[in-house]
Amino acid sequence: MIRATKKTADLRGREVAFQGLRTYRLASRNHDVIKRVRRLRRRTYRDREGRFLVEGPNLLNEAASSGANIRELLYLPDRSFEADLIRGRLTEKPQCFEINAELLGWISDVVTSQGIVGVVDLLDRSYEDVVTGGLSMAIVADQVRDPGNLGALVRIADATALDTFMVTAGSVDPYNSKVVRSAAGSHFHLPIVRNVDMLEVTSDLRASGVRVLGLDSHSGSDYLGIDYTGPVVFVVGNEAFGFSEADRAAMDGTVRIKMPGRAESLNVAAAAAVVLFEALRQRKAV
Repeated sequence: MIRATKKTADLRGREVAFQGLRTYRLASRNHDVIKRVRRLRRRTYRDREGRFLVEGPNLLNEAASSGANIRELLYLPDRSFEADLIRGRLTEKPQCFEINAELLGWISDVVTSQGIVGVVDLLDRSYEDVVTGGLSMAIVADQVRDPGNLGALVRIADATALDTFMVTAGSVDPYNSKVVRSAAGSHFHLPIVRNVDMLEVTSDLRASGVRVLGLDSHSGSDYLGIDYTGPVVFVVGNEAFGFSEADRAAMDGTVRIKMPGRAESLNVAAAAAVVLFEALRQRKAV
């Protein structure tokens, strides 16, 4: 690695040449880039900037493969090779910053960092585009608050090839870093629509001939007795409180998983996986 002989004025960091691509070496928490990237841990700032954090070479490679816009890469010196591979795959080259472990720990919210973080444009799709485009099978996460659960739901939606993943305004942000890690790259594989209104989406879907079924742990029809071969959207509710009475009344019905054991219920992600793979099985059999 070759150090430049003078500082770069606009970035106030040392410029480094790495295999013909420009990199900047940063060493202070007070640097504007470091402060700005750290702020992306907050939802309000992610929404304002239209960007989110993606950590680790695997997730960043998924982002690159999907065509996502990776704006910046920040990484430890021993991750330079991975950074070069990632930016080498991109038409629009991200700005790159080599940082030390202390700065990476300041940016990241994980105990053991993977050594590289990317700043990526949000992947949001508009509600109108998704709903008016015709849905075959999709999911709505209504008031789901746990990041691990929401990330698992995104991953399950990806695994079952759903048309889209919708999230109501009261849910945890899909671009929360814990959600992104839990989804393991699935953010880059399916359309995500945030901040939908439950009553609006239920009304619009039913008017277009799409059935809306809620997953309920205590009431509803046995999920094995339902025909899922037509257009259908599944709704999973809050982990503790389920659906509001207004939301329940707006749906076509609810389904439940009968459990012979003593467990009271499955968590929302496990229940969604059971029902969605049954729906997928039926559709493949038609």
